[in-house]
This record gives sequence, C-alpha cells and structure tokens, in this order.
Amino acid sequence: MRDVYIIGVGMHPWGKFDDKVFTQIGEVAVAEALKDAGVEWKDIQAVMSGILIYGGNAGHLSGQYIESVFGETGVPVVNVYNACATGSAALRMACNSIAAGETDTAMAVGVDISPRGFLSAKSNDPKADRDVLRWRMVGMPNPVYWALECRKRFEKYGDTPEDLADIKVLLSEYGSKNPNARYKKTYTRDQVLNSKIVCDPLRLYEICATSDGGAALILSADPKFIQNAEKPVKIAATTMGSAMYGDPTIRISAISAPAKAEAPLLSESYSASQQAYKKSGVGPEDVDVLELPDNSSWHYLQYLETCQFCGEGEAAKMFRDGQTKIGGKVAVNPSGGFSSFGEAIGAQAIWQVVEASNQLRGRCGERQVPNCKVAMAQTYGLMGNSGTTIMTI
Repeated sequence: MRDVYIIGVGMHPWGKFDDKVFTQIGEVAVAEALKDAGVEWKDIQAVMSGILIYGGNAGHLSGQYIESVFGETGVPVVNVYNACATGSAALRMACNSIAAGETDTAMAVGVDISPRGFLSAKSNDPKADRDVLRWRMVGMPNPVYWALECRKRFEKYGDTPEDLADIKVLLSEYGSKNPNARYKKTYTRDQVLNSKIVCDPLRLYEICATSDGGAALILSADPKFIQNAEKPVKIAATTMGSAMYGDPTIRISAISAPAKAEAPLLSESYSASQQAYKKSGVGPEDVDVLELPDNSSWHYLQYLETCQFCGEGEAAKMFRDGQTKIGGKVAVNPSGGFSSFGEAIGAQAIWQVVEASNQLRGRCGERQVPNCKVAMAQTYGLMGNSGTTIMTI
C-alpha cells in the first residue's frame, strides 16, 4: 500500500445561500483545491463525491454534475452516502484507490444545501422509513436525543449548564477568527445561559444549525505532485466504524436503548477511532489538533471520552482545566466547530479534514496551534456511521 498525501484543499464558506445551486458551491471548493494543489482538472483520475440527499436526482449524482462544470474526462466517479459521515466515506474511498495503486491522484468532494430548521425525513411512506416513524409517531427531532444523553451525563458525572455554555463561548471565540465560519459572533456565558431552552438541558446557542457548504480534497501518491505541493500532509489512517451490539446510546431513529451496556457509548465512533489508532500507530496522546463533531455542547464532552482523550466522566474537568484550548494538551475544534459552522451533511467530514490539515500546514493565523504535527478529524452519522482520519507531517 502506497503512502497518500493531501496536496490541495478547498472550501466554500458555510452559510445559507438561497440563490445558489449545489454545483455552484462545489465549483468554488473544487477550484480552490485544484489551485492549492497546483494541478489541473485533467490530472484528477477519480472523483468520490458525497450525495446531496436534498438535491433530488441531481443530488444523488452529485459527482457527475460537479464534473460537468469542469469537463467530463471519462474518469470514474463514485457517489456515496453515509449520513453525516458521507464525507468520511468519500475520503476513505479516494485514499484507498490511491494506496492500492488503482489511481495516482483523486479528489474527494462534499456539498450540502440543508433544509432550514431541524433535519427532516424525506420519505412520505412511514412503512418504508424508520426515520419517518420516529418523526411522525414519536415527535423527536435530533436535539431531543442529544439532550437525553446530556441529562444522563449531568446525573452520572456532575456536569453543569455552565460547562455547556462555556464550550459555546470558547468555540465562538475561535469561529470569530475563521473567515469560512457562518457565525462570527462571540458570546459570554450569561448570553448562552439566557438563550432559550430547546430540549432540557440544551439551549439554543448550544446546538448547531443546519447549513450550506462545500469542501474538497486533492489526494495523491504522485511524487511530482507531492514535491510541488506546499507542505503536503500525509494521511496516516482513514477509517469507518459502525455500531456495536449492546451500545447504550439512545440512537437517533430508535425509541429505546439496551438496559445494560455491552458496548461503549457511540460505539461506531469508538470503533472508527480505535481502527485509526491501530492503523496509524498514533494514539490520542500524540494528537495535537482534534476536530470533533460538536452538534451540541454535549457532543464536545462525550467525544473526548469516546475517542479516549480522557477517561469516562473526565471530559468536563479536562475542559475546565484548559487542556482542550489552543496551547493545551490537545486543541479541540480550533476551527470553531459545528457550533460556528453548522451541520452540512455531505460536506462536513471533508471540511473537518480541510481544517485539520490547514493547522498542520500552519495556515490558521490567530487560531494556529503552535508546533502541531498530528491532527485528527472525527465525525459520525445517523444509524451508526462514523469516520476517523489521522494526518501527520
């Protein structure tokens, strides 16, 4: 298996763009990635594209539609959907095609135009879609599930509303310095605590929005392209995990969980991160930059434990002690995280890798993590989909 490097990254800023179709958002991200890599479109030998489920037939063929903007060159195009881990799946496929010698240079791209408000189910047939049943019969949008897990943390470990608020405060500070972030306002603890309760104990400012956005990565094993790239980043591991039997997580789309835990909470992410540590030879103690999926402030705490950056019940203390700040033990979401960007299903995992790799390349200005050598991006998706990518320089 050959070593694979990120040689170019591109991003369309996150936000809501009612005047744009998804190919226009993808065009910006891809063009920027090509320019960053110093390669031409004809040099791309394969395209792995995240499916835009809200885009109809065109969205399900997102790769072909994006390709048509730049020119149809006959290379293989694969469209992939893995819920919020869609970008992780596209990246893994592109990386593996190069590592196996099938191609030398490939692109992973993700674009999303999300609905406003809570993410909704698509099917009109409740018999055909378990997720529709959850929405129509139970009436539980995503934040309800997160709030239930967060309430369990409060009772079990003594985490507090102030912890949740302070996470938002820190991430808003980082997001205010990121030109691609959707939200650039900074908040105080009191402002967050005074925002409306959405699902107790989660408040409005502690839950991420649904956003539009796009991101692209150019990967290569071609020595010429790697040599010409500005500080290429090695992909040490890119893995996918699925749920393990006995996971006590109150899983989105379900209305119950095992009474007795027989697997870790968020077991899909535990599995993906464990695979990545084993494959890369890198452990959580080696990671300088961590981009994790903070769909809510609860996620920020839970993922530190799920991915073994601290022990069970220790995440809040780790955060309070400043160990997750820039300059601490591991800089968590120096991008500003989902809190500052919002959730864009098909694009977010690739965006996380773009942000993490930019830290390794020293491109992040006021948000730059000093002397970082190892970065990790972790995301998860509906019904037990999760992806982990570890990068080194």
